[in-house]
Amino acid sequence: MQKYQSYAGYFGAISVLISSYVLVYLRSTNEIEKITNSHIFSVVGITFLTMLISEFFLKRRYNRKFDYKVEYNRLNNSILYILKSSFFRFLALFLPFIFFYLLVENHYYFLHSRLFDSTREMAHYYLQIFLILGFPYIFLTLLFRGDSKYEIGDYAILTIVAVKSLVKSIFVKSYKRKFHKNRRVKKIWLLYIVNFFFWTLMARFIVLEFYGFEREFFTIDSDIYNKMNWYEQYRHWYLIAFHLIFTIDVSIGIIGYSFASRWLDNRTRSVDATMSGWVVALLCYPPLNTGFTAQFISYGGLDTHLIVKDPYYLTAILILLFILYSIYVWATITLGFKFSNLTNRGVVTSGPYKYVRHPAYIAKNLSWWIDNTYILTNIWAIVAMSLWNSIYILRALTEERHLKKDSEYGQYCAKVNYRFIPKVI
Repeated sequence: MQKYQSYAGYFGAISVLISSYVLVYLRSTNEIEKITNSHIFSVVGITFLTMLISEFFLKRRYNRKFDYKVEYNRLNNSILYILKSSFFRFLALFLPFIFFYLLVENHYYFLHSRLFDSTREMAHYYLQIFLILGFPYIFLTLLFRGDSKYEIGDYAILTIVAVKSLVKSIFVKSYKRKFHKNRRVKKIWLLYIVNFFFWTLMARFIVLEFYGFEREFFTIDSDIYNKMNWYEQYRHWYLIAFHLIFTIDVSIGIIGYSFASRWLDNRTRSVDATMSGWVVALLCYPPLNTGFTAQFISYGGLDTHLIVKDPYYLTAILILLFILYSIYVWATITLGFKFSNLTNRGVVTSGPYKYVRHPAYIAKNLSWWIDNTYILTNIWAIVAMSLWNSIYILRALTEERHLKKDSEYGQYCAKVNYRFIPKVI
């Protein structure tokens, strides 16, 4: 039987395209006075629902095609027992939820910059959704997906174990060493940190990308646009497409970090627990990529000059860039609900992953060279860019070191031999 591959991300991408266009269209007709963060978050919400609905019908079609029957199991035959268990699991999950909510609301890192206004606003919505739908969701999950095979990796149970272990390590001296060696405890702590760190960034990026799309959309409908030469006009169309596809990318990223479920088979199997894996990953994101990495391997302030000035060559560069960025976003779309960093949430072998194991990394790194040809005029700028590329090579290597602990990923590597470029490397 052919293994099921989810295509929910593709439906999510279509949803983002349609929802984003509808928003700016309503703004252009003055049906909406101003597009707010709440409007943008609604795009993510509609995308999430679209992906859920499409996944339901696609999975049902797959099951019928291959005559695969899914057995629905209860956690226990007693409804009262399920209600009781749901209540305690809800409380267990509420602890990290409220902790991170208060952190976003009160910590200087999130308060000192207006860039995180959207993060705090989205956190409000998430808290409301969890308080309203959290308990019913847990109850229905235990009622219809209560098989014991799920229990060992249940986030609520792992949270309870982690909290108990933390309390014991504080009050029982002999337990401190055991606390650090407990793999299940380490997994849930690292998982919460991964999801929280990247979710706060995605909530910030979604607003930047959408407002970039809105800005370029209204630029082409202005007198300023009509006064531009053909290349400048073309570049604005490119920027519309650029911000729109990255709105897709970040929307799916937010969904991936926000929702893991037994129903979707996208729960975290393992988290990279190595220092090297975390360091090379975090060096690529704020605040480390601007506050640390860029300070040591920056090429922007070096003595360079433009070598490509002809508008026809510049147009060709924009076309190449759009192709590469589309491959990058295609990889995110293919991952769909399983999108994440530093974790194993199941092996994906469709889309660009049929050809290479790290399509997003190679697309992003090639785009940097094509978009910044001026660095070729300074040897130190070339070295700096090469060092940036090296970080992503290390990311690929550390990710594979972690993922190869899963035999399924080892089989995938045997089938797809190339990491970056088919038939080359």
